[in-house]
Amino acid sequence: MQTEFRFPKATYSEWVIRNSLYWMSSQTEWTLDHNLEEWVVCITNSEFECKAQLHRYLNDYSLREKIMLKTSPIRDAITFNVLSNIENKLNAK
Repeated sequence: MQTEFRFPKATYSEWVIRNSLYWMSSQTEWTLDHNLEEWVVCITNSEFECKAQLHRYLNDYSLREKIMLKTSPIRDAITFNVLSNIENKLNAK
């Protein structure tokens, strides 16, 4: 028996949905579809624990996405500085 979930696109990005489903693959088979406003996910394992795990993954990846967006400028600056330092050392030789 399949269980269908509908998640608003305004709440969950494709990145969040796909990463969550990737990690669900060991627990259940799933399909992903979408329409203009929502993601439509069907899973074959309808046990409570499987459904709860999907929601935990969605929460986890939603938080990861928010952290990635907020820290992107800092990570870019660190990367730029590291690469600049490497380039300076290579040019000094």
